[in-house]
Amino acid sequence: MPRRHIVGIALAVDASRVVLTLLFFWGAFAYAAEVEGPSIHDTVEYHDIAGDTEQALVAALKKVSYAETSGDRFFAANTHWRIRWNFRVESDGQTCRLSSANTELDVDMNLPRWQPPSNAAPALVKRWNAFASAVRKHEDGHRDIAIAAAHEIEAGAKKEPPQRDCAALKKKLSRTADATLREFRDKENSYDVTTMHGRTQGATFP
Repeated sequence: MPRRHIVGIALAVDASRVVLTLLFFWGAFAYAAEVEGPSIHDTVEYHDIAGDTEQALVAALKKVSYAETSGDRFFAANTHWRIRWNFRVESDGQTCRLSSANTELDVDMNLPRWQPPSNAAPALVKRWNAFASAVRKHEDGHRDIAIAAAHEIEAGAKKEPPQRDCAALKKKLSRTADATLREFRDKENSYDVTTMHGRTQGATFP
C-alpha cells in the first residue's frame, strides 16, 4: 500500500498582498473534501459626533468622513474586508485531490454615531435616525458581498477535479480563489456605482 500524505495550503489576502504558507501533514487519506463554511469576524467602530443643529451635525460629520483617493468626495462610513483561505490537498501516490477547504473573513466597519442632546429637535433626530439606518444598510451590503465571496471560494475549491500531482492542484486552487476574489471586488464596485455609495438607499444628510 503506497504511503499517503496531506499537504495544506494556507493563504491570507489583504488588498494587493498574498501570503502563501505551506503546511505539511501526514495522515489518513480521505476522499470527501470537508468544507466548514466561512468563519466570520466582525468589527464595528463608531465615530461619535456632537451637535444640536443640522449645521452643527453636517460640520461634525465632515470631520469624521473618509475622503476618496482623489479627495473629491467624502463618505460618512466605510467597510473593509479581507479573506484568508486554507486548502488542504492529499495524495495517494497516483493522484492528488482536495481534502478540506475553509475561509476566514474579517469585516471592519466604520460608522458615524450621534447621541442627541435633550434640546435636539425631534425632526432632526428623526432625520438622523433615518440616515444612520440607511448608512448601516449600505455597509451591510458590502458585508453581504464579502460573505458571498468567502462561500464561493470554498465552493469553487470543492469543484476542482483531482490532478496528477499536488503542485498542479495547489496552483489551480490558488488561481481559482484569486479569480473569485477579483470577481467579487468587481461586484462590490458595481454595488457602489448602482447605489451611488448609498445615496439611492437614503444615506444622505441632511
